[in-house]
Amino acid sequence: MNLALIIISVYALLATVAIVLIVRKNRSHAASMFDFNNVIQKRTSTLYFDVDGFLLSDMDSSNNGHVLASLRTGDNISSYTQNPDMATYLRMCARHRGNFTYKLEETVDENVVKRVDLIFSPFISHGVLRCVSVTSQTMYSKNREAELLDKARDLATKNAEAQRQIERLDIERVSLESAFKKSSKHHIQLQKAMYRIELQKQELEHALDIINKQKDELERVNAEISRSNKMKEVFLANTSHEIRTPLNAIIGFTNLLLKMSPDERQLRYLENIKTSGRNLLFIINDILDLSKIESGKMELESIDFDLRDLVHKCSDALSVGREGKKVTINIDVADAVPAVVVGDPYRTNQILTNLINNSVKFTGDDCIIGLKINLISADGDKINIGFEVSDNGIGIPKERQSEIFKSFTQANVDTTRKYGGTGLGLSITRQLVEMHGGSISVESEPNCGSTFKFNLIMKKSDNSAVAKSSSNKAQAPLQKLSLLLVEDNEINQQLAIDTLMAWNPNIEIEVAGNGQIAVEKVRKKQYDVVLMDVQMPVMDGNAAARAIRNLEKPCCDVPIIAMTAHAFAEERDRCLASGMNDYVMKPFDPDDLCAKICKYAGLDAPARQLRQTAANGDGGQNGFNISLLTDACAGDTDELKKVVDVYSATITPDINELAAAYASCDNEKIRMKHHALQTAFGYLGMPAANEKLDMARQTSDGAEAAELIKQIAALWQQTLPMIKDYVAGLGGKA
Repeated sequence: MNLALIIISVYALLATVAIVLIVRKNRSHAASMFDFNNVIQKRTSTLYFDVDGFLLSDMDSSNNGHVLASLRTGDNISSYTQNPDMATYLRMCARHRGNFTYKLEETVDENVVKRVDLIFSPFISHGVLRCVSVTSQTMYSKNREAELLDKARDLATKNAEAQRQIERLDIERVSLESAFKKSSKHHIQLQKAMYRIELQKQELEHALDIINKQKDELERVNAEISRSNKMKEVFLANTSHEIRTPLNAIIGFTNLLLKMSPDERQLRYLENIKTSGRNLLFIINDILDLSKIESGKMELESIDFDLRDLVHKCSDALSVGREGKKVTINIDVADAVPAVVVGDPYRTNQILTNLINNSVKFTGDDCIIGLKINLISADGDKINIGFEVSDNGIGIPKERQSEIFKSFTQANVDTTRKYGGTGLGLSITRQLVEMHGGSISVESEPNCGSTFKFNLIMKKSDNSAVAKSSSNKAQAPLQKLSLLLVEDNEINQQLAIDTLMAWNPNIEIEVAGNGQIAVEKVRKKQYDVVLMDVQMPVMDGNAAARAIRNLEKPCCDVPIIAMTAHAFAEERDRCLASGMNDYVMKPFDPDDLCAKICKYAGLDAPARQLRQTAANGDGGQNGFNISLLTDACAGDTDELKKVVDVYSATITPDINELAAAYASCDNEKIRMKHHALQTAFGYLGMPAANEKLDMARQTSDGAEAAELIKQIAALWQQTLPMIKDYVAGLGGKA
């Protein structure tokens, strides 16, 4: 009986300790965890910001209150001083183009837990980040802490009962101690059990310490990886710039030489130099963007091109012998293959270049390469084209054939030492083929040559022919134009000047060596177009563009076209966010550059005005021209309708707030609302409204400013229905 009492007392003591630990654990868990599986109510509210953190519209899409409701259109999110991390999350969302969640608030009362989250989401259209939505999500859940406290009280009651049992057992302690002395065997067993429990406790504490150290190490490694990825991005961007800058000169001066009436042999050599330079450019782009290719972020072009012309130019460029080799490329294109197809000519050329270069590298002095192209199948507008590239080279052992399409892998360990190369060519080729919806394989035996087979899914073209000479693409407009070239590299300066003068001798070109000089020149003189390099000393192109947009009218309205050697989409986004109108990548295509100069210099204005007049009727003071907005939406009429809807919902409140700001002499609010309305009316092509805004800003008479704002409001109410009718008549996506 005494032994039983001893065991009962020990178990009661252990149960008490366990109860206390459970209560403490449950309290801690309930105080820090929100029960997402038991949400009683959820409310959301959304606002839209541009990538610089300025609020695009304070009209809530869900008509519910937003935690950032104190902000108004044109305000920056960083002014929300209660939560300074908001701007950081907005930048992270814009940079990584992914959703981020920020817990803003979590409160607990007796029965309900309330939690408020901010969800940052990028809004992307046609690969371009348009804005960032910030959604306020308020959720209510049952207070599990209260439920756990009830359980804790019940456990406490049981604990008290256990304590009473222990007290009763203490009364018999004297007799129990005597029993313990007589029962040494049971006493020793109990001591061993307690010792084992203590060891287990120490092991658990040690394991917990290791887990915490691993967690700290993991956080450190993650931070290091983030820094490394950032350094990699900067390295790739700078490397791209340094390599592409001399290529710009090589390809650009080759284009100029092609226009100087070379003889037949010189023309062939120059065409080969140009094609080889562009091939090198595309290969460099792919190597620099290898991580982007592997992540599936690269997009393929979909344009008309002459497949046979591409194949023969590729063959001509690669037929030139190297290192004493004689290279013969035999081309066999089946008659069933369409002359003109829709696809990506640059990536198709790169695939062929990689495979033919691979064959040349691994053959002897007398290199014979066969290139066969045939039509595998046609289904509607889709066509499946098969390619075969064969050679008489060293061949590939069967056991290595599955490895050669992996990155940094070649058939033999001494291949790099003997033949050179990085082992990336076939890996990039495989990925490009798969992006086209095709597959690639190899048939080979050692010393018997190799045959690479692949297929590309393309589309049929409605065009019967594709122009083969750039001279037919961009005819000299012969109008006198005034251009400002902002470029610090003297070679690139001369190249751009020679290219533009060859296109149009009537162009007047001034040069600025950095962004600061460019801002001063734009302040003093009106130019038709500014060609802006991005990476420059003193003041870079993005900073210069922002400074120009802050000048007085009409200086601030000059079109700015970015010209940069950076090959990344993020660079283009930064240029557009800085206020530039468009983007040309070095080495630039003269036809592309000249076409964009024509566009922004207004050389196609009569055609646009004709279309707009048909839509507007009179095209007078109450007219509008949304061609700029259409260009910004990349011709996507559905996206255009969404933007017009946003303007429809925000311009009237902005006008009202501008009137109130004038009445209260709030100069900062006046400045912000002027900027917001001028941008909106600029995109909508309403110069009359912007003229009245300028008059209101310049006058010192409050009554006159109020009258001008009334006229702006009336003009907007008159023009808005016409804009909506015009957009509604555009149909679906262009």
